[in-house]
Amino acid sequence: MTVAYSLENLRKISNALVGDQLAKVEYFLAPKCLIFQFLVAVEPDDKVALKNAKLDLLYILLHLEPQQRDMVGTAYLDTVSAIYKSMTLAKSFTQNESLTNYKYVKLLNLCAEVYPNCVFSDLQYLQNGFIRLVNDKFLRGSCSTNEMTTIIELLKFFSLVDEEGDSDSNLTEAMEQEREVTEISQYQDFNMADSLEQIIVKTSTKYLDQISLKYIVRLKVSRPASPSSVKNDPFDNKGVDCTRAIPKKINISNVYDSSLLSLGLLLYLRYSYVIPDDRKLWNDLTFKTFVLSLLKSDDVNIRCISLKFLLQPYLTEDKKWEDSRTLEKTLPYLVESFNYDPLPWWFDPFDSLDSLVVLYNETTPMNNPVLATLAHTNVVFCILSRFSQCLSLPQQNESSLRTTTKFIKLCASFAASDEKYRLLLLNDKLLLNHLEYGLESHITLIQDFISLKDDIRETVVETHFMCLPPIYDHEFVAAWLRLLKSFSRSVSALRTTLKRNKIAQLLLQILTKTYTLTKECYFAGQNFMKPEIGIMGITLGSICNFVVEFSNLQSFMLRNGIIDIIEKVLSDPLFNSKKAWEDDENERRIALQGIPVHEVKANSLWVLRHLMYNCQNEEKFQLLAKIPMTLILDFINDSCWAVQAQCFQLLRNLTCNSRKIVNILLEKFKDVEYKIDPQTGNTISIGSTYLFEFLARKMRLLNPLDTQQKKAMEGVLYIIVNLAAVNENKKQLVIEQDEILNIISEILMETTNDNSRYGNDSNLKLACLWVLNNLLWNSSVSHYTQYAIENGLEPGHSPSDSENPQSTVTIAYNEPVAGGYSRGKYFDEPDGDNSSSNANDDDDDDDDDDNDDDDDDEGDEFIRTPTAKGSTSNVQVTRATVERCRKLVDVGLYDLVKKNITDESLSVREKARTLLYHMDLLLKVK
Repeated sequence: MTVAYSLENLRKISNALVGDQLAKVEYFLAPKCLIFQFLVAVEPDDKVALKNAKLDLLYILLHLEPQQRDMVGTAYLDTVSAIYKSMTLAKSFTQNESLTNYKYVKLLNLCAEVYPNCVFSDLQYLQNGFIRLVNDKFLRGSCSTNEMTTIIELLKFFSLVDEEGDSDSNLTEAMEQEREVTEISQYQDFNMADSLEQIIVKTSTKYLDQISLKYIVRLKVSRPASPSSVKNDPFDNKGVDCTRAIPKKINISNVYDSSLLSLGLLLYLRYSYVIPDDRKLWNDLTFKTFVLSLLKSDDVNIRCISLKFLLQPYLTEDKKWEDSRTLEKTLPYLVESFNYDPLPWWFDPFDSLDSLVVLYNETTPMNNPVLATLAHTNVVFCILSRFSQCLSLPQQNESSLRTTTKFIKLCASFAASDEKYRLLLLNDKLLLNHLEYGLESHITLIQDFISLKDDIRETVVETHFMCLPPIYDHEFVAAWLRLLKSFSRSVSALRTTLKRNKIAQLLLQILTKTYTLTKECYFAGQNFMKPEIGIMGITLGSICNFVVEFSNLQSFMLRNGIIDIIEKVLSDPLFNSKKAWEDDENERRIALQGIPVHEVKANSLWVLRHLMYNCQNEEKFQLLAKIPMTLILDFINDSCWAVQAQCFQLLRNLTCNSRKIVNILLEKFKDVEYKIDPQTGNTISIGSTYLFEFLARKMRLLNPLDTQQKKAMEGVLYIIVNLAAVNENKKQLVIEQDEILNIISEILMETTNDNSRYGNDSNLKLACLWVLNNLLWNSSVSHYTQYAIENGLEPGHSPSDSENPQSTVTIAYNEPVAGGYSRGKYFDEPDGDNSSSNANDDDDDDDDDDNDDDDDDEGDEFIRTPTAKGSTSNVQVTRATVERCRKLVDVGLYDLVKKNITDESLSVREKARTLLYHMDLLLKVK
């Protein structure tokens, strides 16, 4: 039953409650709680004074201290939800009195600050009212005080509200209608961005005259501007760049202007995606100089938003990282922001600095300008000192745990690509003990959850609360794992400091326990499972580096079943879309649907890739006995490019120096047709491989300008390298693939100035040169001597040559086959057409392979050991080799190889020179 209150009663209650927290609590309990039904029911015909009184009393009642909110319990959240859903003032925003709008939005801000994730379905009405208020009042300079404060309160609310929860989340229309809603939403965002830009520009214009133009310096350019082209605005003159130094401080005296700038810029960062690049404020040198001057402001909010505005393009634009001048000027102020107190909720200096370090670790890992700048200061040692203090706390609370996690993430980024930072951190003897303790505590929590899973599941079902929160330390343990991953990229650390079986044991336990969670505890919901699957992926990333060839822990990992665990992961339909779900797993499938698992898949394959590096064929077949080739090929067309890249790199390592595995791979891509032998009447199988057609098609679909797709293409090329190293029949299969030869030609054709398709990548070029090298290599011998025997170079032609096309000519040359070079790196950062591919892999070829398998695979026949210095060896070069060389000349590859002897990459130049020398020798054979 709703109780009515007069205007006078509402004012009396408001006056009585001011400053009395306990009295406010009584109104959330029966029977006084009925007042909320009256307060949230704002009728259109209510008088303005009554509306304002209701809003005032609601604001007073909801303005509780945290302790009192805890006393109230869920009644507070119910009231906030009722305000969001029941009050209709947003729909009549353009007709309301300005004071009413101000009180209403101020109330919404109070609700949003306490519960920012609550859904506000009328957000679009407020956005329309904001746009109209800006256009009709603000831009015309006719804003009253209430209207100005309403604009500021709206900006606060827009920055707080969770846009992902707006009205679009409830759409149930067909796809066409959803597409129309998306277009409308983008149009609304454009209007918002335009209004925000108008506010920012109009406000900043008031203070542009404070900019000291002596900071504007003229830079040297190749073509100076003529005097006639010089304009009055110094920023428009050709050759004038933005300031080399930070301009003097601009004093923003008006409190409203300060709020408009800080909040307007914050929201502009959100909506700027709809603005064309050439119209964005970042391209306005005058405004950029104005923002730089704000870095010296006395207002912390202004300083922080200026940093955020200047740094965002580095994280969103492809080539912005090349702008080192702005970065050098901004970094000192970013470091200084660690001392600001209090910081605005939307700015985190840890995240900003960490994002910049990660960015330059990816783009210029050997010359990170952020780390270089920090190295010249005492900042790093200050950070490490604070980090050590956080770790030495007797106990952690929520705040200290969050801060410690940020320190760990930052140190992990520091150590990711810089050896000196790894050694600096590892000098702290207790750091690894803290790391092990962090991993152990998370393992204990997981084990306790698994042991109580039946009771927890029963509770979840009874309360209908189908989504549990994540384990409280999930970010903490993920940060430790990232730091361990950074440490494990150091060769010296792997052989010394990290040579601890306990670390490897903990990694295996986390991997096993998290996988058990995905199998048995899926009922906990996605909020619980998503972080744990993320931890699973990071753990596999760390294990990648612990199983490299020279790691002392590789054998420990193998003995303790790392391959068995990965086999379970790759065979699970959660991580392998090619596997069908069992009938009794439907609940698990629905519960875990949509959780990203790409990192788990990619790093699982990456572990196998490192295990197969430089290993014997016996070890390869032991792996294939547990993880068959069919299972590996399930990921060859995965939707994630990183997974495809690791799959091809794994196949590259498997096919290296193993004729049997090459034949297994060809068999998986074989079209078999059964026919009756007319002579014997028996059924025979006739097959042709489409592997080469698949590889050529895959390379055409890949975009090498993307890092992961480039790695996938490199893996494909080295698979072809290994195929061409097997025997004459395999070489003939490769040389017949015109599409593959065309792709090789396109890669070798690129230069620094013409690199639109493949980026003139030296790794791809080197792989192509190895393909050509192996096509011209005689697989029946172990090496060529380094110099030619003159008799073998004579261009004589005897009758026997014509009679026997397989007659041989003696050539001496010393160049190892690519078999020893076609594997992957030691360790990395975890981070059909009608071509001639269907060449018959005839019976003679298979017989030849089978006959040689016993001898070849036993001794790794394709690893060529050079002879002693000064020795020579006469080599028999088949006529087929000469014919292959001539075909390469005919398709233009000889000229492209010759062109690459001047490539900017040393490895490409050297490989091109030796290959060119070899081709010249073969071309002299008649």
